[in-house]
Formats: sequence, C-alpha cells, structure tokens
Amino acid sequence: MKHFQVSQFANFFLVGIDHSRAGIDVREKFSLSEAQICHLIFDYKQLGGDGMFIISTCNRTEIYGFGNCPRDMISLFCKHTGNSHELFYRYQNIKQNREAMEHLFRVGAGLESKILGDFEIIGQIKKAFALAKEQNAHNAFLERLVNMAAQTSKRVKNETQLSSGAASVAFAAVQTIKEYVVNTPDPNVLLLGTGKIGRTACENLINQTGIRNITLVNRTDEKARELAERYQTASLSYHKLSEGLDNADVVIVATGAQEATVLQSHFNTSKKRLILDLSMPRNVEAALYNHAGFTVIDVDHLSEITTESMQRRKDEIPAAEAIISEMMNDFYTWLESRKVAPTLQALREKMDAWKNREVTSLLKKFPDLNAEHADVLANQILDRITGQFARQLKSGSDINGNLRTIHHIFELEN
Repeated sequence: MKHFQVSQFANFFLVGIDHSRAGIDVREKFSLSEAQICHLIFDYKQLGGDGMFIISTCNRTEIYGFGNCPRDMISLFCKHTGNSHELFYRYQNIKQNREAMEHLFRVGAGLESKILGDFEIIGQIKKAFALAKEQNAHNAFLERLVNMAAQTSKRVKNETQLSSGAASVAFAAVQTIKEYVVNTPDPNVLLLGTGKIGRTACENLINQTGIRNITLVNRTDEKARELAERYQTASLSYHKLSEGLDNADVVIVATGAQEATVLQSHFNTSKKRLILDLSMPRNVEAALYNHAGFTVIDVDHLSEITTESMQRRKDEIPAAEAIISEMMNDFYTWLESRKVAPTLQALREKMDAWKNREVTSLLKKFPDLNAEHADVLANQILDRITGQFARQLKSGSDINGNLRTIHHIFELEN
C-alpha cells in the first residue's frame, strides 16, 4: 500500500473468523465487544499501525488493517479474545490487498451473509468504521473503501433481486414462532434487547403474526418503554426480568452482552417454552439447552431455515458480482491515481524553481515590469501545464510507464 501513498506499510489485510468455516461455539470465542475493539486498536496504534477497523457480529469478526504481514494483527486478535494461535489458524480467514478489499464489498452486498442477501451487515460496517474514526485509526483509503462498499451494497439492493423475499435471521425467528404457537392462543412473548435486531424481530412478529401480547425488556428501562409506546406493546423493568421470563411462552433474546443474561435460575415453572437466542456471543445459559420442555434455538439453527425466495436470490448472484466487479475497478482506478500525487508535486516544485529563476531574470532586464503581475501570470501557466499532466496521467492505461517517462524527462528524483 506504500506505493499508493495510503499507508507506511506494504499491504492491506483482512484477518478474521466467520460462519463459513467456524460454528457458533468458535465464533463466540472470537467475538469482540466495543470496549475490546477500542483496546485492540489502541495496541495496534502503539505498534505503529496507521489504519484499522473491526467488524464483530453474530456471523463474523473481521479485522481490516495495514501491515507488512498479518502476524501482528493475528497476535492482537488472539490476545484480546483470549484464544490460542492454534485455534485461530484452524478456522482462519486471511486475505490480502485486492482480495481483502473485494471481500469487504461482498460482505456489504450480502453475498457472504449466512442468509444470502441479508443487508443488515452494511450498517454494522459503517458503525465499525465510525468507531475507528473515534479512535483516530482511519485514513483516506479506509474512508473511501467503506464508502464504496456502501455504494456497492445500495446498488446490489436496488438493481438486483438478491434481497427479494424475507429471509433474514429475524424473519426466520418469526417463522419458527408461528410454527411453535400454532396451538397456543394468545401466546405471551418476551423480547429481551431493543437494538436493531430486537426491533426488527418485534416489527416482523407484529406484522406477520398479529401477536400483540409482547413484553419488551432492556437493560435501560427507558428504551424499552419508548419502543413499547411505538409498537403499542407492554414493557417490563429489567429488575423484574425473572418474573417476565417465567411467565413467557416464547422468549426472544437479542442483547449485546458478553455473557449469558437468561439463566436457568430465572425460571421457577417448568412449562414448555421456546427460546430464540439471536445474540453473539450467545446470551442463553448452556444448561437451558438441555432443560426438559425448553426448546432453545440459536442463530446458526435459525439460518438453516430456508424460504422459497432463497433460490431466486441465488439466481441473482451473477448480477450482484458484476456490480461488485465494476465498483472494485472504480475503486482501483482511484487507488492507482494516488501514485500520481508525489510525481505531480515534484514536477510542480521543479517548475516553480524554473519559474522563479526566469521571473527574476526578466525583472532584471525589464525593471519597469510589475513583479506581482509577472508572478501571477507565470503561476497560471504552470497551473495549466500541471493540470494537463495530471489529467493525462490519471486517464492513461499505463500509469507506471507514464510516471517513469516524466521522471526521466524532467530529471525528477525517485
């Protein structure tokens, strides 16, 4: 990346763990909280790193950043998740330079989602980059890359049918609930967590099932009350969570906690229940998976639910990949143009030196000339010349060859 003038390091890497190679039991071990991400970025910067952002969702934890090799990023990843290098390498996904950039475009476009065409990830990518900016770990390259990934995602969503039909994890959760409560009149549903996934699940539940007996719970009671008012449902104070869980027929867990929030000790009655855990890491105590009468389903099981729309989505993959290829070419055109800046600066400095000598010589010959006017006129001419060079260099098919020619003709330092 150094020759593109975007980083002091030679390469751009993706280092991560995702659903394509690792099950939920491994992915949750490599999951990073926002605080852990900030600490990891801090350590990266202490090592001299000059650009990084980190995505951590239920389906993937991916680090994008600059380095000469991925070793330091892998070590930081393992250090901050408390995992061994051996475990990482067993499930690793490492990509470099163009492959790493294209992978981000594919992720943002929904092609690498566990449920094909799920576009929720692009919002998480933007959020990850915003956090990197807060940590002063961004640069022009990363900003352009994320913006282009977002534009690519928007085009794929608008120009293809990749997201046609309902096939998100939240939708799959609602389908599961509909099947479970078919013989339960007016089921009592408790939704724990009112973030984006929780809100989406609530909306789908109301719109697609008509169930209104929903109770919202959040660590911040005010957020639960506000959402309950919007959807005309009930809310419950977090300190009464055990009471709400014990009364529920269906529990949806969509929190961002790093440890289990739904515990076996919360339940005093043994009636049958469906518990859907949409969290990463999982927020339902492991003992409840084997609890008699309880059906506990996590995001990996939900993602296995298929709909009739899935085959139609698969048919749209070539169209989505064509858009990604086009946008990647646009991004690389911009990246290649970054090579031009140092040469243009060196050329302008050399031409400025020539101009200063010539203007000085001219004023000696014609002392009545206005020095300021002469300098302005000379600068205007140089602006035209360097502008023309810039346009030709950036539009040419052989940028490297053109740069060598200019360096040779004008005797510029390499």
